Amino acid sequence: MEYDRNQQKTVLVIGGGVSGLMTAWILLDKGYNVSIVAKDWAGKTKQITSQIAGALWEYPPGGCGISEIEVPVLAYSQLEQYQKWAMQSFLFYKKMVDMDQANPKFGARMITLYQFFHHDHSEAPIGGASSKTLETAKKHYEKYEKIHKLDKGEAFHSVNHDGFHVEWGYRHQAPVIDTDKAMEFLMKLVQAKGAVLETRDIKGDLHLHERELLDDFQADIIVNASGLGAHTLANDNQVFPVRGAVKRINIPHEFLKDNAVLLPQQYDASNRPSKTVFIVPRNENTLVVGSIVQRNNWDLNLTHQSPEVEAMWARATDFITHLDAISADMRSNSCRIVHNYGHGGSGWTLAVGCAWTCVKLVEKVLHEGKSGSMANAEIRGLNQC
Repeated sequence: MEYDRNQQKTVLVIGGGVSGLMTAWILLDKGYNVSIVAKDWAGKTKQITSQIAGALWEYPPGGCGISEIEVPVLAYSQLEQYQKWAMQSFLFYKKMVDMDQANPKFGARMITLYQFFHHDHSEAPIGGASSKTLETAKKHYEKYEKIHKLDKGEAFHSVNHDGFHVEWGYRHQAPVIDTDKAMEFLMKLVQAKGAVLETRDIKGDLHLHERELLDDFQADIIVNASGLGAHTLANDNQVFPVRGAVKRINIPHEFLKDNAVLLPQQYDASNRPSKTVFIVPRNENTLVVGSIVQRNNWDLNLTHQSPEVEAMWARATDFITHLDAISADMRSNSCRIVHNYGHGGSGWTLAVGCAWTCVKLVEKVLHEGKSGSMANAEIRGLNQC
């Protein structure tokens, strides 16, 4: 039997974020032995990227707008593949919402997402120049949730549409994840299913450590889910950080308890690139307000007083009249390695779909003799937000 065969195989997952833990969960359910190595783990004292993320599900291309584009370079997937991964994640999160209604553990819930645009996109692409039309999104998404176009009288009463020259929008139900809860749930779950967790900082090219790691963990294959760490571990210069910031505040108005508001980066009425406004209720008490998108910026020195943080907050309070100034907290061909990293600002949106694809590639390597280099080209997610 396949399950019995899998029990004889051990997979080493590098990375303790949402991508690594989701991949580990699927592997464990398929009967594999799994070890997970990470430099840092989700916790209350030190938060990792998967915790800080806004964790609002968005149908690709998402709320990052013109920054989230198809780039025809090695290992990038096509937009259609991102949409497939996103829908796999959507169906998973919807099941978790149903589970949480009976016994809240994962921290997923459905909210109404309002997206606004500077131009009327009734017949035009959404977001970037290579984006799909709203009609294309409906074909994939409306099997599960209805997409409604907004008129000037709907939800615009809460939005400074004149000051921001907002002309058009739509709304639909979307999952949002309480990442603190979800990461705690995932860590406990994989441990309960038998995963071994070890804290280790692996430096340099992963291929140089391959034999050592396979021997140390008696593993048959390695899954690299190290996120930004892939810049050095996979010697991948296409991986770079997208520095960002969000504020967490107490929810100041009843409307914002179950409704998210998003103004993606796009070209405004003057044909100039605009900035993103991202306002999402993390749970019934906490609102996440953002965001900043700074490509290839490695500095971790943002504070409440940083000019870009103050500008981000001013944008949000100008756009949504319900927001008040409340104090907040910042928050080789024969290799045996499969890569699952580079999801940028879409980590939670793509996590489940990418995890399933990653596991399929692991099984091809282990049971069909396919090489890790083939897997490397198929699993790469978004590198840009």
